[in-house]
Amino acid sequence: MRAPVLAHSALHPREFPPEGVPELAMLGRSNAGKSTLLNALVGARVAHVSQDPGRTRRIHFYDMNQRWFLVDLPGYGYAKVPTRVRAEFGQAVDHYLSTRQSLVGAILIQDVRRNLEPEEELLLGWSHTRHIPLVVVANKADKLNQRERLQRQKALESQYRQPVHIISAYRGTGLEAVRGQLAELGVEPPGQRAPAPPPT
Repeated sequence: MRAPVLAHSALHPREFPPEGVPELAMLGRSNAGKSTLLNALVGARVAHVSQDPGRTRRIHFYDMNQRWFLVDLPGYGYAKVPTRVRAEFGQAVDHYLSTRQSLVGAILIQDVRRNLEPEEELLLGWSHTRHIPLVVVANKADKLNQRERLQRQKALESQYRQPVHIISAYRGTGLEAVRGQLAELGVEPPGQRAPAPPPT
């Protein structure tokens, strides 16, 4: 299987690729480690990992061997961008989530140390309304000890009312269960871990 490639980068719906192959969206706060998780899932450094959250300002469509698209949406809640730009990609994200028929599922990633906030509640409601399966991933488990991880998993699963995968995208732990759930949606990533970025 060839390495995933960035096939399309869109700021407006007219720039979206034609509907056809299945698509999996990645959602989450700008500082939740979304790009690191994307790279770890596909086994390649395709998404730029920045120390400054909020760098993803367009909708990126990654071609997964011409079988499906992994769609990286701009993070919410933290992006330090001009109001006009934030409004533009906000409208594009809303349009994508509300109308895209090729969308077969989504990954919602959050920091394991946080609880649900209004944005996550809205995404839960969206997934239920559109009947889009939502894979919930709680990242940065490497920041907690084993007892704390179990406590946070119990708390988050109570809040989400569904299973929550506790992972460390940076260390590549806990990803096999995520890949297994994605395989059930027909969008299984290659399954190799991307090299960790050099320490800064």
